[in-house]
Amino acid sequence: MKNLRQHFQALGWGLMSATLVLQPTLAQAQFIQRSFLNFGFESPVFGSAGQQCYVQVDQSLISGWSTTHGSVKAGTGNCTGYTSPGSVPLIEIWTSGFLGASTATNAGKQFAELNAEQASELYQNLCLIKDETITFSFLHRGRSSSTSADVANFLIGLITDPTPTVFGKFSTTSSGTVTIQPLAQNGATIPSVTDNNAGNGWVRYSGSVPYTGTTSNQPVGFAAVSTAGGDNTVGNFLDEVQFAGKPVVEFTASSGGAAESETNPTTNPPKLRIVGLVPTGGISVPISVSGTATLNADFTTISGTSTFNITIPAGNYDGSDATSVFTIPFTVINNNIPQGVRTILFTIEASSNFFASSTTTCGGSPTIASSYTIFDDDFLSGKVWNDADNSANNTFTNINTGSETGTNAGGLLNAILVDSNNQVLKTTPVAADGTYTFLNVPLNQSNIKIILSTTAGTVGNTAPAPSLPSNWVNTSPLTTATFNTGTNIASKDFGIEQLPDTNNVTGSTTTNPGGTNTVQVPTLSGTDPEDGNLGSGNSFKIISLPTNGTLYYNGVAVTANQIITNYDPTKLTVDPNIDGAITIIFTVAAVDKAGKEDPTPATVTMPLTAPLTGKPQLILVKRITRINSQNLTNIVDGRSDVSSNAPNYVASPRDTDDDSTNKWPTNYLRGMINAGTVKPGDELEYTIYFLSNGQGDVTSVQICDLVPTNTTFIATAFNGMTPNDGGLPGADQGIALGLGSSTPTAYLTNALDGDRGRFYTANELGIPSSCGSNTNGAVVVKITRSPDLSNLPPANGSGTPANSYGFVRFRAKVK
Repeated sequence: MKNLRQHFQALGWGLMSATLVLQPTLAQAQFIQRSFLNFGFESPVFGSAGQQCYVQVDQSLISGWSTTHGSVKAGTGNCTGYTSPGSVPLIEIWTSGFLGASTATNAGKQFAELNAEQASELYQNLCLIKDETITFSFLHRGRSSSTSADVANFLIGLITDPTPTVFGKFSTTSSGTVTIQPLAQNGATIPSVTDNNAGNGWVRYSGSVPYTGTTSNQPVGFAAVSTAGGDNTVGNFLDEVQFAGKPVVEFTASSGGAAESETNPTTNPPKLRIVGLVPTGGISVPISVSGTATLNADFTTISGTSTFNITIPAGNYDGSDATSVFTIPFTVINNNIPQGVRTILFTIEASSNFFASSTTTCGGSPTIASSYTIFDDDFLSGKVWNDADNSANNTFTNINTGSETGTNAGGLLNAILVDSNNQVLKTTPVAADGTYTFLNVPLNQSNIKIILSTTAGTVGNTAPAPSLPSNWVNTSPLTTATFNTGTNIASKDFGIEQLPDTNNVTGSTTTNPGGTNTVQVPTLSGTDPEDGNLGSGNSFKIISLPTNGTLYYNGVAVTANQIITNYDPTKLTVDPNIDGAITIIFTVAAVDKAGKEDPTPATVTMPLTAPLTGKPQLILVKRITRINSQNLTNIVDGRSDVSSNAPNYVASPRDTDDDSTNKWPTNYLRGMINAGTVKPGDELEYTIYFLSNGQGDVTSVQICDLVPTNTTFIATAFNGMTPNDGGLPGADQGIALGLGSSTPTAYLTNALDGDRGRFYTANELGIPSSCGSNTNGAVVVKITRSPDLSNLPPANGSGTPANSYGFVRFRAKVK
């Protein structure tokens, strides 16, 4: 983010080095613009961290800025991730240090070049007010010459207009030499400057200009005049541009109000909205109060009088609710005296610190007065809660829990007060936040009730039936118990919530495992307006079962209409009843946290192909994957058509085992074939990768690898690491196993115990005959083992299925 310190000399506002506290976002379309946004060209960020580069992009990509640059050629650039926008109006952005041009001291990491591919103007559209004086500040630097200057104009209007108003001309070399002091025009005041006053060849210029035109939106910017070398495609660097008049202030709304019991108004109190640049020290907005409410009897102000000031801190305000709105502080005095409706009128008084003008329409009439109505306590109120967890459970207690909010079900709900004869006494729409209030409720009414309905009641007529909009259900009754009216009755609350929606899912085509083997069901999912995305950890109801398979959850057969809670996708499987090519289909409904299910279940479809019956095949590839503490991440292609001394030499026919045609996961075979020279004491890590690459399942897989001569097996290489595989607690772990993963999925002991691994010392008896001559020790791992993994299915490529590949790993020290 750009350094926010802006420099304004003692001209318009009498400012010097005004420090701003807010960096505005791009102004929302509904508000005027009174100051430059993205003044330092820091958004978006181009290139990787620290990269010195440039881009030519479409003007729409640089927030806040526009250009007169023509569509003269396709944009170019060399920043990481850059794509040419084609032939469009271009804005050129450089990162600091590119071609030796760094940003000024404390001026961020990016700046603009006016001359992208032609002399052009960079500008923003600001709301200018007739006869105001506007201050400005910016950084300028030449590009190609330390003796001849690049020249740019500062102007209101476009260079394509018949008569743009130029207020200043600025001439700066690449070393920061000011060849000609700023030329002020059309009433502008621009002080002289010193060379390189901002560092790195940059010069900061500032001043003020009078605006005598009509109040309107005007383009304000900088236009290239000339460059040192006369080439209009290079030159005139620009940064930290700010141009601002006094801020604009008005109320956000002309009226608001709440019950007398809301002593510190929060529902809809009067609020000020500000647009524009507020200088260091902030500004004060004077407010006066009047109206039918009595000061110090019905309300009090922060001053205790009918006038007070609201302080606006220094900042660059874009008008947005998040950053640019200030609530008027005052206190309502709550009492038990019937007083009826009273109104406080807040008025913005005139001040030289700001303009009272519209913040949404340039020159529009401002809302300088906002009334706040205090409603007496003879009211009846409540709230409709979005009871996402069904905590009400069909009662009127414990409706609101956690962070639940109010709702009016999309503006379709009405609260209706009904008398003992089922006639409507009062009717009111439920507000967006779920609240409703009946004002001036008749006192001493007996056996009345409140109902919720999508139909508005008519006073004096029979009440409509309770109802909710489509896809909403009630968690409390929709009609209250009867009660008697009195003063200030509140908290007549209701609970409703929306139903979830389940996603249809079709699994990728999978080989039918045959026999009693199961296939994992594709992950169930859905959405819920209150709970968000539904999936793992949520609840799903199996509505209908497949007709050609048995559905299991955690190894137990699923029944129709069974609800699976805390759903784990890995535990939901299906055993096809037919061993050929079939399609498994069943239906499921998501269940939300309120326990409500989707009324329109989704369909799960699983296409299965016939089992493979061809010949199985297992291929092995060995790599050195670590030397001492340095992991080797190289991806090496073993070849036989290179020198036998080459680092990637592998004798035929094993040289093709690591080819991509063998369906290895992408970049899985990391490590070196020949890691070069090592010395005694070096620790080497060996990884034996395996892949099921045939036409059928590989069974009874056991891998044995002899510890290389002149090395010693490191028995403690993986001590303390988890997960384990059933070995003896505390036993040394010198072997790692990865199944369907690029990282170990189990660490194995060296002993003959309950896990898959075993280390045999040199010449130890009992070693499998497949190991050959064991003269220096051997690592043996049973890859398949019942019931953990009965077979390795053939690989489909891209790492599927997960149990079709893996690795065995151990470490040894050079003797």
